[in-house]
Amino acid sequence: MKPARETPRIEIVFGPLLFVAMAGALVSLLAAANGPVRVVTVSGVDLTEPEQREVRGAVAAALTGNFLSLDLDAIARRVLALSWPHGVSVRRVYPRAVAVQVSKEVFVARWGGGGVLNSEGVVIKTPAADVSRLPLLDCALADGAHAMQVYQALVGVLAGRHLEIKALREDAIGEWTLSFASGLAVHLGADDMLGRLERFASVYDGALASRVGDIDAVDARYRNGVAVAWRDHTDEPAASANTPARAVAMSR
Repeated sequence: MKPARETPRIEIVFGPLLFVAMAGALVSLLAAANGPVRVVTVSGVDLTEPEQREVRGAVAAALTGNFLSLDLDAIARRVLALSWPHGVSVRRVYPRAVAVQVSKEVFVARWGGGGVLNSEGVVIKTPAADVSRLPLLDCALADGAHAMQVYQALVGVLAGRHLEIKALREDAIGEWTLSFASGLAVHLGADDMLGRLERFASVYDGALASRVGDIDAVDARYRNGVAVAWRDHTDEPAASANTPARAVAMSR
């Protein structure tokens, strides 16, 4: 019986020169990477060009040290300090680049004093963002947080109705007025605003919805009804064409 043939073993031996070459290549690679950052990329949904420039400026101010020694947390904090970003992710990208991804706060309304408000009523300064479609909250006394609470409560009362809020204003004596995209204004006063808006909503559903384009203003500061100021139209009969807007009380 023939003895079994042994499988030859192949041994690879790395000599000292190969180790030196590999170490040298690694050192060269690290040296090439560990220079100043050359590129900063900024990404995010719906970021405007001014917002991107502002982020790049914040990143540039935090770029201390070389690529491998960057403090990524410090860069993220500097970007978040702009106030309008909601979240920031920062990572290194070889060779010598930094990628910054930014998510924005959800803007709910424009603020009369400048800037925009988020859902918590925090005033946010944002560079050249297109917020013209947002409703305006303009208050003489209330801060952003209080104004946002009032706004959200009023929106809840109007849910399901085709009434787009254009502005909510508070005057110097604390009285509030809602303005809609149709041009209709509703005066709510300073007290029991939800009750007054509910009274308006009841009258609106019953008698005003079909004629909303004819209404100039509604005064809901009555105990048992509202007063409606109608717009004048040139196509109305001559007897009423020049008649001042009429106030009509409507009970619930």
